[in-house]
Amino acid sequence: MTRLLIVIVTAILFCSCGQEKPKINHESVDTTSVVDDRIKDTTKILVSELPVKFDSTDVLIFAIGLVDLQERGGYSKIGSGSYSSSDIAASYFNSDNVIGNFINIVFQDKSGNENKLTDKKIKIRSVNFLRDIFKQTKTGYLLYSISDRDSNGDKELNHSDLEALYISKIDGTDFKKITKELHEFYDWSLIKGENRIYFRTLEDKNKDGELNNKDKFHYYFIDFSGDKYSVTEYNPVKIFE
Repeated sequence: MTRLLIVIVTAILFCSCGQEKPKINHESVDTTSVVDDRIKDTTKILVSELPVKFDSTDVLIFAIGLVDLQERGGYSKIGSGSYSSSDIAASYFNSDNVIGNFINIVFQDKSGNENKLTDKKIKIRSVNFLRDIFKQTKTGYLLYSISDRDSNGDKELNHSDLEALYISKIDGTDFKKITKELHEFYDWSLIKGENRIYFRTLEDKNKDGELNNKDKFHYYFIDFSGDKYSVTEYNPVKIFE
């Protein structure tokens, strides 16, 4: 039931913001991480959502964004079930997932110490607490769906840009991108009992700027069975090649 709710809410988010299929402008896309300058936008106000805490952890998570209060409808909040085009809209939260539209996260430990997720310019679409991995390894990880490049060259960072997969510890440290540059993150799945997350990406193989049946899927798994996780590429369709 929870998985169904996530799928439904995600579909609503995508439809509500008029999402187009991601495109890649190979001539203009910059794959260099840039420092976020959006907080200097004087037409908007920096806002934090009320904190979220995943059960069995001791870290508070604050979704951070920019809001134009003059926009019609203002901005939505966690649990509202609605969506806004503003850069803060954590529109769905359950015990292990936050789905929305925000630009950063602040983490606060039980002693009150705070740190932010990144200094880079990103748009966070979802945050997932890997609870089953936590139960097996006793190490908390968060998995993020993020847009981090103006891949279509329209001078904006939004849902029309490529999506990437990131990971961090539960307190936001060791924040790393685990998909390849200019690959579109497609989906992921946990295999219970194996301490593995499997995921797929789509590469614009022919460099025509479109993602279609002329391009190539790549397959990976994240293995959490060791002291540190590792990412391995595999190819389940090679038997047909």
